[in-house]
Amino acid sequence: MKRRSGAGAAATLVAACLFGASLVLSLLSSAAVYRQVQERTDRSGERRLGLSYLTAKLHSCDAEGMVRAGDFHGLDALFLSEREGDTSYETVLYVYDGWLRELFYETGYELEPQDGERITEARNLSVRAVGRLLELDYVDGNGEGGRANVYVRSGD
Repeated sequence: MKRRSGAGAAATLVAACLFGASLVLSLLSSAAVYRQVQERTDRSGERRLGLSYLTAKLHSCDAEGMVRAGDFHGLDALFLSEREGDTSYETVLYVYDGWLRELFYETGYELEPQDGERITEARNLSVRAVGRLLELDYVDGNGEGGRANVYVRSGD
């Protein structure tokens, strides 16, 4: 019978430890990359959420004289009007107190900016009408901006 030295066992143990360490480092590195990608995706999604919400609301109310840009208590806002029978309603979209807000009410009532329903975090909404084109400049809660130009088709 041959006696074995401990060198072979030590080499195997060292190789196993190196493999384990490289596996752990690889997993940690992958987790960090995943976290960065997830954060970037979340930020991008938040910005798109606000703009997508605004443009979807605009398109849903695109009828003769039902969409306009205006001022709501000193804030740039989108006004969307609709009629149900003999009653007129208005939806106002604006940014107030760090939030994109929506306020739905019967025309003629006076409401305040804080009365609106919170949609998503936002810092600013600038609305400018150039003919039938509405230019929306939107800054999300993270300070990242986006722009949407919406052609109001009503009146064709």
